[in-house]
Amino acid sequence: MIEKLKQHQLLFIVLIIGIALFFLYLRIQPHLTYSFSILFDGSKYIKVYNYFAHITDEYEVIFPINTRILVPYLSSLFPFEDPVNNFNTINLIFIILSILAIYTLWRHLNISAGHIMTGFFWLLIHWVGIIRHNIFDPITVDVPLYFFQAILLILILQKRYLWLIILGPLATIQKESFIALLIVALLVSLFEDYKEKTGYKASVILGLSLLLSIAAKSTFAYYFPPSDPGKNSIIVIFFHLKETLVNPFRFIRWIVAVFTAYGPLLILAFWAAVKSKTLTQGNRYIIFLSLAYLFLSHFAGGDMTRIAFLGFPFIMTWILLKLEHTGGFMFKAAFIAGIPLLKILGTLSDPALHGWDKFYNWFPGYANPIIIFLWLAYIVLCLAMFRIIERKLAKLP
Repeated sequence: MIEKLKQHQLLFIVLIIGIALFFLYLRIQPHLTYSFSILFDGSKYIKVYNYFAHITDEYEVIFPINTRILVPYLSSLFPFEDPVNNFNTINLIFIILSILAIYTLWRHLNISAGHIMTGFFWLLIHWVGIIRHNIFDPITVDVPLYFFQAILLILILQKRYLWLIILGPLATIQKESFIALLIVALLVSLFEDYKEKTGYKASVILGLSLLLSIAAKSTFAYYFPPSDPGKNSIIVIFFHLKETLVNPFRFIRWIVAVFTAYGPLLILAFWAAVKSKTLTQGNRYIIFLSLAYLFLSHFAGGDMTRIAFLGFPFIMTWILLKLEHTGGFMFKAAFIAGIPLLKILGTLSDPALHGWDKFYNWFPGYANPIIIFLWLAYIVLCLAMFRIIERKLAKLP
C-alpha cells in the first residue's frame, strides 16, 4: 500500500495543483459575455442546455451543435440558477477525470516523472489549455475530449477493446469528431493486423464501435435535428480547404497556431525525430491520431490553436515519447523558450469589454498579420537556438 502511494504521489500533486488552479482562474479570469455576439459557440450550446433544463420547449440548434448533447444535458442536472456555474461544475469533474486518464496513459508508456510534470504543466497553465480557456469560455463541450481521447489510447494500448463499444457512442454524442478518430484508429488497426498477422479482433471491435458511433450520431440527429439542414462535416472541411486555397496565408496562420499550442517542445521533438530518422517510428496509433488532430486543427474550424490543443492526449504524448532520451539541457532550453507562449500573467480578453481586435490577437487563426510574423520570427529563433546548443554540446568532451 505504501509503495503504491509513493508511486502515485505525483498524481496527487498534479490533481491538487489542477484543482487549485481551477479555482484561482475562476477568480481572476472573467468569462465571455455570451449575449454580446451570436458568433460564440456558447450562445448555441446554451440553447441545448435550455431545452434539457425545460426552460424552452423548442430545439432550435444549428449543425453541428445539435448532436453535441452530453455536456449540456449533464450540466442541466445541476441546481445552480446560472448555467455558467453548472457548466463549470461539469468542466471541473472532467478536468479531474482527464488528469487521471492522461496520467494513467503516460505511466503505461513509461514516460519519466520529469516529462510527466512538464506535460501537465503545459496542460494546466497554457492559456488555451484545459483550465484557463474553459473558464473564459465555460459554456463548451471541449473539456471531456481530453478524457475520452486519453481513454481511447489506453484501451487500445492495453488491448481492452470491448470497452470501445461503449466509449465510441458516448464520446460521439459529446463531439462528433470522435468518429474521425475511430476511423483513423480502425485504419491503423487493419494495417497492423495485416502486417503482424495477429488476427483481426481489434479491427472488428473498432469497426463495431465506429458503426455504433455513427448510429448514435444519426439517431440523435433524427431526434434533435439541426435548424439549418443540409450541412455536414465533409462540407465544413471542404469549405476550409477552399478558404486556404483562396488565402494561402491561412496555412501560415496554421503553422503559428500549432506552434502556439505546443511551442518549442514540438519543434524539438520533430527535430529529434528527423535527426534520428525515427519520424515515422513508434506507436502508429499515437502518430496517426496526432496527425489526424493536426489535420482537424487546419480544416475543422477557424480557431486553430484551440482545436490543435484539443489533440493534447495524442500530440503531447508523441512529443514526450520522442524527447524521452533528449539531453536534459536541450529539453530545458525548449521548455523555457516556450514559457512566453503560456501567457501566464495574462487574462483572455472579453470582446464585449475590450473590442474584437484585442480578443482576436490572442488567436493566430484571426490575429493581426504582424503578430503572426513576430511568432514566425520566434520559431526561427528557436531553431537557431537548438542548432547552436547542438554544436556546443558536440564540442564537449
